[in-house]
Amino acid sequence: HITRQETVSMIPPVVLNAQEGMAILDMCAAPGSKTCQLLEVAGGIGNSSPSPSKDGDDGKDEEKGQELEPKGYVVANDADPKRAYMLVRQLRRMNSPAVFVTSCDGQYFPILDDDKAAKGTMEEGTFHRVLADVPCSGDGTIRKNPGIWKHWNQLGSLALHPLQLSIALRGARLTRVGGYLVYSTCSMNPVENESVVAELLRIGEGALVLEDPRSRMKGLIARPGWSSWRVLRENKNRTRRAMKDWKKKNNAKMLAKRKEWEEKKAKEKEEAGENDGTNGDKDGGEEEEGPPAKEAKLDENQTAGGGGGEEKKEEAKEEKYVPSPYETIPYVPPKTWDDEALRERTTSLGFVEYASYDEVEPEWRRRVRGSCFSPTEEEAKEFELHKCLRCLPQDMDTGGFFVALLKKVKPLSKNATDRMNMLARESRGGVEVDAHLCKTGDEEKDAKTGSVEKEGEDVNMAESSAVEDTTDAEPANGRKEEEDKPKEEESNKKEEIKEKEEPIQKAPMGKVGMHHKHQKKADLSKEDFVPCGPTLWPPIVEEYGLAPTFPKDQFMIRASGEAKVLYFISKSVKEDLIDRGIQDRVTVINSGLKAFERCSLQEKNVIYRLSQEGIQYVVPYVTKRIISASMDDFYKCVQTGFISFDKFSEPFQKGLEGMGGPGSFLVTLEGYEKDYTKKMYLSMWLRSNKAVNCFVTKIEMDAILSKMGALGYVAPNVEDEEKAEAVSGLVEKAAVEDKMDVSS
Repeated sequence: HITRQETVSMIPPVVLNAQEGMAILDMCAAPGSKTCQLLEVAGGIGNSSPSPSKDGDDGKDEEKGQELEPKGYVVANDADPKRAYMLVRQLRRMNSPAVFVTSCDGQYFPILDDDKAAKGTMEEGTFHRVLADVPCSGDGTIRKNPGIWKHWNQLGSLALHPLQLSIALRGARLTRVGGYLVYSTCSMNPVENESVVAELLRIGEGALVLEDPRSRMKGLIARPGWSSWRVLRENKNRTRRAMKDWKKKNNAKMLAKRKEWEEKKAKEKEEAGENDGTNGDKDGGEEEEGPPAKEAKLDENQTAGGGGGEEKKEEAKEEKYVPSPYETIPYVPPKTWDDEALRERTTSLGFVEYASYDEVEPEWRRRVRGSCFSPTEEEAKEFELHKCLRCLPQDMDTGGFFVALLKKVKPLSKNATDRMNMLARESRGGVEVDAHLCKTGDEEKDAKTGSVEKEGEDVNMAESSAVEDTTDAEPANGRKEEEDKPKEEESNKKEEIKEKEEPIQKAPMGKVGMHHKHQKKADLSKEDFVPCGPTLWPPIVEEYGLAPTFPKDQFMIRASGEAKVLYFISKSVKEDLIDRGIQDRVTVINSGLKAFERCSLQEKNVIYRLSQEGIQYVVPYVTKRIISASMDDFYKCVQTGFISFDKFSEPFQKGLEGMGGPGSFLVTLEGYEKDYTKKMYLSMWLRSNKAVNCFVTKIEMDAILSKMGALGYVAPNVEDEEKAEAVSGLVEKAAVEDKMDVSS
């Protein structure tokens, strides 16, 4: 298969440097091109060596059997279930059982129980490699998607910053000590890039270290990461809605209507004035002073602060969108790029610049956070942000991308896990992480020591049930251990009671702010993988002569009801994920390959036929209903519709006749019976009218024919075959006529 993918977006998996046999997590996987790259390596695609012989014990030893399937695996997660299903379609082309597709908010990706027990030790973490290609503003894709500027604004980047940091922190927690985390975006904004990496390193307190992958990526043109940057935000009058409303109200049509309306009002006012003048003359002219006095009274109230509604109107007028002289079409670059000229330009365009977090107004501190700002000089030397990769579009004639490679050298501190949990809860529960930064003196000290615990109690725990248990989320404080012990014992007892009473809930799905809609629409928990029932196997084993070493425990069904499909799950996925209870904490979308499918055409007690998708993992154990075919016979099998026996060679026909009745059977290519990686096998169906069907999709048929061509097989010309058949028919007819003439 050929996947269309921009070159620069293929960099993060290469930087991650995955190896065969590793456990890898792709936290934001859809649409799946990077996941496919990782799966090719970790899943050992094309590297598994053939093994067992059906001679002797009709099976294989355990050591060789492991070589038939990949030892590594990739967990592909996406917050949106719809995108996760799209991801399944993309990964299906890889035909690998070493992928486990899930759907949950990346901030809440579950930390399994045994990993929780290893918290703070060198055994912390689940995955060797973690890729956090986080949601971003996407301004780096401007070349292929120029329409993005219609919707881009700086406020969007500021809003994404805490989400990106939360996902990256979760990824760091899930990474094994000694493993690697790659943080990447398709944005060039430092608020989404270097500021997130700097905060990761700051929170990690030495647990994470930036590494430079340039030495092993020859030919890559990547500029160094920034150590300092400006933090800007748009004024309220520069928001997308404000600009859209202003342009809508000031187009030519609206201006003409407004002029017409003003002229009409002026005319009505003149007519009203004439009428007032006439009435005033009749009454002695004493009422002329009335309207001005009334207007003066209103002005006095406004000045005194008593016209609340009018004040808001005045504020609203001040917030109106005012076009900048720099907004020109076509764009005119500034004459000079010095700081003063740029500051004037950004101010005119409606931006507010902050030199430090202290300058941020209190009402903006939830949006413009302290972590958005540049590190101090000391931190900049320690963090070495120049090791980040900034791939600019003009350097390699591609899109823009930011990539950072972080190595986890020791477990995360308690402070880091506290911050990770609070960021996740804030996005879905409303807890403000940086609330203590708005306070001073004793209030700040109290906020640091106690606010985390108080705010954490107000959070809906159903939202954060997939986060580490509360012993993982207790706030760090400066109290003495003697004072803490009684409270800790009480909280531990309460948690034990809660764990007994409350069932484990799964991590939330969907984008932040939309997760509740997804959970209400569909309950995907019934799609978990469960073992096959014991009564299901005996007829299948008998029908296909499955060897005693056949790994029944690796074939699973969905829990939704009838077992329509039996999936082959790789041993590593089953032991590392399913057996460890991951399905209790996250929604599983798909995994494994279809090995057996229920078939309504079955005329025997066996109601399952062999499935082409995972056939290579069943072939090593099959001893019945399997036949080897020559290149010509194999080629004739690869077609749609009914195929009559007389199309095949005599040896193949005899093999079909000795099959033992209609039903599913296997065809293997001579010389490739044990080359399981080539997958030169066909799932066929034998009919009672001396005909067969090939149960292979059209796409895979084309792939098999392509592989046969690569093996040196030249397909016969259909026209030549038809001509040869016609000639042989004429010859036979002539011979019959000659016999009739002789006899007469």
